[in-house]
Amino acid sequence: MASEAPPKRAVVICQEIAESRLDPIVALKQSPHLTDAERKKLLAASSSDLERALGMGAKVWERPDYSPTLADAGQIPQALWVRGNPSALHAPTVAIVGTRSATTYGKAVAQKFAERLAKCGVTIISGGALGIDHAAHTGALQAGGKTAAVMATGIEGTYPHNHRGLFQQIAETGCLISQFACGTKPDHYRFLQRNQLIAALSDAVLVVEAPEVSGALRTAGAAADLNRMVFVVPGNISLTNFRGSHALIRDGAMLVDHPDQVLETLGIEGGPTEEALIEDLPAPQRAIIAVLGDDPISSEVIVDKTGLDVSVVSSELTLLELDGIILRDGIGYARKP
Repeated sequence: MASEAPPKRAVVICQEIAESRLDPIVALKQSPHLTDAERKKLLAASSSDLERALGMGAKVWERPDYSPTLADAGQIPQALWVRGNPSALHAPTVAIVGTRSATTYGKAVAQKFAERLAKCGVTIISGGALGIDHAAHTGALQAGGKTAAVMATGIEGTYPHNHRGLFQQIAETGCLISQFACGTKPDHYRFLQRNQLIAALSDAVLVVEAPEVSGALRTAGAAADLNRMVFVVPGNISLTNFRGSHALIRDGAMLVDHPDQVLETLGIEGGPTEEALIEDLPAPQRAIIAVLGDDPISSEVIVDKTGLDVSVVSSELTLLELDGIILRDGIGYARKP
């Protein structure tokens, strides 16, 4: 019988640190498994990034504790850095990815899908970037669900810098994940590695608004290589931002135009539909929703079409917007896609 492969050196070192009574940084520097060159480099380097990460509650997530989805992905890191609660990744997971320079439509779609999936117990995974990623994380959080951001920096980093508050919210209910050393700065090839990890963590990948050259397409390709489902939301054929998305559909990805189609395909119970929830709204809100479409209309037009008082329309529009049922865009209000 073949002998069991010895644990990877990185895992052994992490175990040493976890079991040591010493300060983690001191324990790392004293590890007998470091080479002389590594020890010299470590002693010369600043420990502030590692100290900062540990101070933020970051910890090592080891392979024996990985979610089944990640463990089944084959060539994956032996250990990862996490902030927050990685148990969120043991739930069904769907990655929502797309372009940073997303349209209002694309961001609304990403948020809608994330909200619906998160309400049904799905953990939403994305890359913490601008555009579609931000909308996906936000949708999950607003639904009271869990989301995970896979980072292209060290676990203590914040990229983009204005997402510091978002990352803190994510860590409070879900988690942040990084395969990179503390202090690592974002670089092009690290985003490609990050996309591979997003696919490995996810039961399925949903692509929203991807141009012909897009990291989202690489994530979808990695997911397909792992035999994971790839879903695509279609867009306007005149917009270049959707050409990559439409290419995926031509290549066999599943077109979806409602989050319940994702739930059904993955065998996840959907709960009340959006239509059922709207039926339970107060009469003035139902009247407003009935006159709204995909194109924004002004509050004055809404008053004319519904016959409601101006003050009623104003207050109900605010409530509907806060509840995420309608969108305010430019000249007026529209139904969420």
